[in-house]
Amino acid sequence: MSDQLAHGLPAALLEVSLLLAVAVLVGLVAQRIHIPITVVLAVVGVLLVELGADLATTSFVAGAGLKELLLNLFLPILIFEAALGLSTREFMRNLVAITGLATVALVISAGLVGVGLNVILGIPLVVALLFGVLISATDPVAVVAIFREVGVPKRLLTIVEGESLLNDGVAIVLYSMLLTVAAGHSMTISEGVTEFIVVSVGGLLLGAVAGTLAVLLLPHLPRLPAAAFSVAIAYSTFVLAEIWHVSGVMATLAAGVAIGGMLESRAGESVRDLLHELWESLAFIANALLFLFIGLALDFALIRENLAAIGVGVVAVLVARPLAVIPLMIFLERATRIPKVGNRNSAVVVWGGLRGGVALALALALPQDLAARDQIVALTGGVVMATLLVNATTISFAVHALGLDKPTPAELYLEALGRFAAVNAAREKLRELDLEDDLVGAHLDVAEADARDELSRSHLSHEAEVQVLVLRGLHIERETYQGLADAGLLPPIATRTLLQEIDDEIEEVEVGELRVDAARRAHLPWYGRAHRWLLGVMPEPLGVDLTEVAYIEVSARRLAAGNAVKELEAFRDLPQVELGCVDGAVATFVHWRDSAAERLAVLEESEEVDRVQLKRRQAKALGHIAAAEVLNEMVMTGVLSPAVAEQAAQHVSREIGEAGH
Repeated sequence: MSDQLAHGLPAALLEVSLLLAVAVLVGLVAQRIHIPITVVLAVVGVLLVELGADLATTSFVAGAGLKELLLNLFLPILIFEAALGLSTREFMRNLVAITGLATVALVISAGLVGVGLNVILGIPLVVALLFGVLISATDPVAVVAIFREVGVPKRLLTIVEGESLLNDGVAIVLYSMLLTVAAGHSMTISEGVTEFIVVSVGGLLLGAVAGTLAVLLLPHLPRLPAAAFSVAIAYSTFVLAEIWHVSGVMATLAAGVAIGGMLESRAGESVRDLLHELWESLAFIANALLFLFIGLALDFALIRENLAAIGVGVVAVLVARPLAVIPLMIFLERATRIPKVGNRNSAVVVWGGLRGGVALALALALPQDLAARDQIVALTGGVVMATLLVNATTISFAVHALGLDKPTPAELYLEALGRFAAVNAAREKLRELDLEDDLVGAHLDVAEADARDELSRSHLSHEAEVQVLVLRGLHIERETYQGLADAGLLPPIATRTLLQEIDDEIEEVEVGELRVDAARRAHLPWYGRAHRWLLGVMPEPLGVDLTEVAYIEVSARRLAAGNAVKELEAFRDLPQVELGCVDGAVATFVHWRDSAAERLAVLEESEEVDRVQLKRRQAKALGHIAAAEVLNEMVMTGVLSPAVAEQAAQHVSREIGEAGH
């Protein structure tokens, strides 16, 4: 360790700790004034520098330091967390739109910006294109944070998040290629395209393989080792990819998507909850520090010297974004028949093109001898601040003005029913505990009256009300499947199939195209069908008996449909709910329950299914789980020590496991 680092690191760590504390306090203020925390933190960083604060941290974010921090510390966290939280189903369904935005739209935008600056400001074309590439990629750090705070429709969020994650890797690859050309090395178009494909696809393949192998180990890992393992995967895929000269961003993205897509079927509830909480916490810390560092890294003196050029750059970026996005979306909708994105969603995609740490880090890392380097750094800093101060602070107003955050009549109807049920539950609990109070009761009466008024104002048609109830029943079924999987009573392949099936049906209900008789068949994507077939031909314990899996799936369908029937019957006691609508919704699930029962009867008569052995195996699993739950509860209450509880669990598990041997 160098003397400079040894002397500077303790002071920097202290400053980072204090800055993180500042970020937490600033976050409280930002929530109250309804300004994204990322914007406020960047401004705080700028103010610290402008007020002359002598910070050791500034030396770490100067020049290429911010790029090294971003690539080696922050990006693996931010990319993996965003990928883990993405809906893999939505991501794959919108992959054409996401890929088009992250590649074609980025190249068009970069070209328009580069040519514009070359013509207007006289910046050398290669350098101008270099700026166009680094500034055209929407920053996942900025975009993901802002859109999650604002709250937008699921599909729009997936498209914006997916684009911001994917085009980050694309921009870094193109940046490296153009930097090589700017340094005087020749590169043909075919060589550039080949390198781009190899670097991008190589990163995706590496991440997909690593993520798939990692998620296969999750069922065998306790909570804390599983959390530590996820951190290891996020960083190792990124670093290995960079060492092997492929895209680290693409590798971490693919690993996160692979793990997130199979998390529901491969990990228990406690592991899933811990992973999401861990990565949300890490992302908050990384986000807060990164935007503070952005403020510290901005050279306002340089920005003030280039205000006119920055004005040109801001206009070029704001004009190039819609020119690249809107025609591409129209073309993709017509040529590839992807689901229509719509004008309102396209407007938000355009205005949500925020720039942040990635652009600034790449600009600061440019070689000192590069022509017009200082001007490019100033342009980047100015555009980053402009999009943060203008786009980020107004995106919530844009979403609201376009009505994208407006709840649907069905959502308002269900929310009112939920409020009414909650009031009744509160009253029942107060009576049970003999804690009835006149003042509390009066406020509960007001809450009930508000719920009744909301229900009376809802003007859902008979068909729409039935659709709402069916949708609620499907979500109850989904909870049943997930509960069975968490209890160890569904193998992962059955869990994935049933969740895919129920998600198909939820989507069909939302668009009004549910086919009751044709339902209960999972329309697995090609990779899902290939995986199921592979498991069926492999010998145990690597493979599975697909006939046995089919029996388990039908049993789960019958149980889930029965649970939905029970829950929907409770709607008969709620006000403003037509009994005919309840009857219509219940009939759907009764039909599915009876169909599953008939299918089970056929399977039980088949010699291919050893029903006794299968039920014994399920009983063993349930016995293991019940014993573990009781012992864990005794540990939590202090009755048993962890060591004694573990010994007891091993003894019980051994006895249960010997049944049938």
